[in-house]
Amino acid sequence: MKNLLLALAAILYSGMVFAQKDSLSFDERDKYIYYKLVDQPGANADTLYNRGLYFLTTAYPKKTLALSKSDKAAYSLTAAGSYMVSKKGLVSNSDGGSLSYTLKIEVKDSKYRFWLTDFVYQPYQRNRYGSSEPVPGGDVPLEKASAKLSRADFNACLDQVLANSKQVGDKLKLYMLKVSSLVKKQEPKKVNKISTKDW
Repeated sequence: MKNLLLALAAILYSGMVFAQKDSLSFDERDKYIYYKLVDQPGANADTLYNRGLYFLTTAYPKKTLALSKSDKAAYSLTAAGSYMVSKKGLVSNSDGGSLSYTLKIEVKDSKYRFWLTDFVYQPYQRNRYGSSEPVPGGDVPLEKASAKLSRADFNACLDQVLANSKQVGDKLKLYMLKVSSLVKKQEPKKVNKISTKDW
């Protein structure tokens, strides 16, 4: 029985270790950051840059994630994005607010790195018609959002930030592997004109 309990505890602990592999950290500016460095053997910097640019222009709608700055000389791309964060309720979740962020992608030969940072929380409130709307002047950096939110809502917000950051990162990794992203759009086929006057 003792061995069974020890084995169960070891399995649970290893599950927690694997679950914590992806996590938010703090950067040198004391801001939350989700940072990944990915090796891509055999791919040169131009190819990775073009794939990153293709990701930022096609993977998400412009209101969700949009390219804001591109520097081919430094092989870096910057985008701004946002998404809704839900708030815990007794019966169901509701719109707690929106969270905006900055995505930065930098490439070199055979590797690239990306990070999401500058998270800003915009709380929502119910208006007199029962729909959610932003609180005027309520946006706050995520690092200071713990003062505006309850502990449960702040922890739920951090979990959603991590889940969304991981989702964006996983989608970027798929786009960085796609060879078809470099293929230019094909010209439409030329349509022949036919004259019905001549037989």
